[in-house]
Amino acid sequence: MSYTVDFILTELPKENKEAWNFIQSLREEYYEDKSGVHEKLVQLCDVLTQEYPCFCSYADDDPELENCPWMDGPMIDNFASKVGMVAISFSRADELFPFILEKALELYIIVADGQSEKIYRPGISF
Repeated sequence: MSYTVDFILTELPKENKEAWNFIQSLREEYYEDKSGVHEKLVQLCDVLTQEYPCFCSYADDDPELENCPWMDGPMIDNFASKVGMVAISFSRADELFPFILEKALELYIIVADGQSEKIYRPGISF
């Protein structure tokens, strides 16, 4: 089981329930999206993996692999044109989520926390 975070590059409805329904539709589109990764999501992926290397950057026998907070890789494969998703180890979520949130909001990317069902929008205090 993992802690999931969505990154959204399109406007969301203001009401939480409607926003989560819209996010679900974006997730469904994500699996069929062949248009490439949006530049902002590439930037976010680069920032995240610079601080916390991608799961696939470790050799299978590297003892540090167990400390990797990401649950899969390559990370860039988790991003598309309108939405991206990452899965974090629950044991590292408290450490990583504030960093992820800060970096995404700096790039004006909406963050949806699937566990708390909170949506963080750039420019809005939380």
